[in-house]
Amino acid sequence: MDSTVENILIAGTHDFVSPYMFRAARDSFGEETQIWMLGDGPLAGIPVDLTSGSITLPAKMEYVIYTDATDSSQLAADKLMPMADNLIRSLEPHAPCAMIYISTVGVYGKTSGENVSEATAPAPLTDFDRAKLAVEKRLTEWCATHAVKLAILRPAPVVGTGMGGELRTMVNRIYRATYRHVIGDESRMSVVHATDLASAAVMLLGSEGIYNITDGIDPTRHDLAEALSSRLNRKRIYSLPAKRMKLIARIGDWLPITVYNTKRLQLQTSTLTYDSTKLREALPDWHPADVTDYLTSHVYDASSL
Repeated sequence: MDSTVENILIAGTHDFVSPYMFRAARDSFGEETQIWMLGDGPLAGIPVDLTSGSITLPAKMEYVIYTDATDSSQLAADKLMPMADNLIRSLEPHAPCAMIYISTVGVYGKTSGENVSEATAPAPLTDFDRAKLAVEKRLTEWCATHAVKLAILRPAPVVGTGMGGELRTMVNRIYRATYRHVIGDESRMSVVHATDLASAAVMLLGSEGIYNITDGIDPTRHDLAEALSSRLNRKRIYSLPAKRMKLIARIGDWLPITVYNTKRLQLQTSTLTYDSTKLREALPDWHPADVTDYLTSHVYDASSL
């Protein structure tokens, strides 16, 4: 990676990981590099709705970090491809040297499994994940025809300020005291902190390929929920036996006003982990934090994201 880069574009400032990307890029490249923030979010130095059209960029961008949305709560599925098309049209006059795209492990379409690797054929189950995979393909084709080095990061659920998706649902249920541990459940899930996603993205600039990204710990759902509760003033989470939880879930299948149903319980008690060995081999100096440890021990201050 060239440390003398003049311009970096971070596109997608409505996504919650964009401030993390800015900080990682600034820490890596220093004050001499101009970091442009493009999008319709509050951080946008280049305010534009990329779903409505392309723009003329103020300078040639040597590097581009594109983070359209890390989950469906950030952006609707039908917005993803128009945004990607308008971004590459904006870049067309002066193609960058390299691009990073923040995709999602959702493209694999897994609801359970262990150590799912990049060799797994994508089979997305939702409109959002299908759209993310389509954007991957569009960017791959465009970069290949414009001699742009493209690296695609597929993060596990991302923890950080403003997070959405499954983790936001878990946090909301813990806060409302409707989340329950299932006694004896040892299911695990992969996660990654937004700080580490951002640092890896910056370190990968100039590389090529597809990489899963996790914290490498794959905590139990029990431990992750307890760590999240520590950010909610130690909100207590009650535990129930598996048989009782199954009964509650069956009732929930018929009475939607209840918190649990069979599908939600299956999700909570299923292991789903991803293999990030390929990324660790590509970035031997990248050392992500244990998310559960970060949540329970990090001292937040005015500079924290």
